[in-house]
Amino acid sequence: MDRAKRFKLQVAVSMVFTFVIMLTAVKMGWAQSSDDAYKIERFAVNDGVKISVETSGGSIDVIGKDTDEVTVEMYVRKRNRYVQADDEDLEGWEIEISERNNTVTAHAKRENSRNWNWNRNTPSISFVVYAPVKSTSDVRTSGGSIELVNLEGKQSGRTSGGSIRAEEIRGELDIRTSGGSITLNEIVGTTEARTSGGRIKAENVDGDLDVKTSGGSISLEGISGSVDASTSGGSINAEITKPSDFINLRTSGGSITVTVPEENGYDLDLDGNRVRAELKNFTGEYEKDEIKGTVNGGGVKIRAKTSGGSIRLNYK
Repeated sequence: MDRAKRFKLQVAVSMVFTFVIMLTAVKMGWAQSSDDAYKIERFAVNDGVKISVETSGGSIDVIGKDTDEVTVEMYVRKRNRYVQADDEDLEGWEIEISERNNTVTAHAKRENSRNWNWNRNTPSISFVVYAPVKSTSDVRTSGGSIELVNLEGKQSGRTSGGSIRAEEIRGELDIRTSGGSITLNEIVGTTEARTSGGRIKAENVDGDLDVKTSGGSISLEGISGSVDASTSGGSINAEITKPSDFINLRTSGGSITVTVPEENGYDLDLDGNRVRAELKNFTGEYEKDEIKGTVNGGGVKIRAKTSGGSIRLNYK
């Protein structure tokens, strides 16, 4: 290898190494531990405790554990770093962290929020709550993400500016975001999810599922129950392993693929630019852009409609 090529190789290796170091440093900077907390409060509670969390500008995590107490960790970030109570007095904020009648409250509200503008010097307040597995939650943030993990009971989450992840939830789930994606995994119970600005991905959901997005794709895998899914701006890929009463899929801007067990009976209403399906024991009308009829004598209603793509019915 001549000197010029050797020099170029050394420069390339050096750049890659530098990038890795910078990426590691960034990840370490993002890492969060209890040592970074501005405040930590603990409350003895019973099963069925209610968790109410609200903040402006930060994220909220509620995590179920094998415990008989609720631990509330409050984090304050300013200029991309965590600050401690000795560094920031949070003047102009209303902070409440309390417990009453088996209800734990963690609220952080900015006073005179109507005249409040975000800038680098404005702190953001986040909460991480560790609670008994059998807990219900109602969490709201106007500027951050939400995570709900390992909880049993009704869970509700609202955010105007971040993503939502729910995992290992057993009970009713109601989540909504105006500016992020939604991820669901290992859910047992009725689920309703809405987003105006991101994709929806759900895996291993046992229970009726109602999901809608105005700006992204929908991916469903390992779903047991009835499904209602719609998007205005993306494709839908739905694998329903144990369908219940109906499967209703709609999109204005993409294609639809639905996969169901072959041995079941179905009532089909499929309408798209192009419709493809391998049909057995079929009775009805089959056109290149539309299929209406029954398979195996009828049963689960499958309705799929798109004005901007194709539809594919698969069996598994």
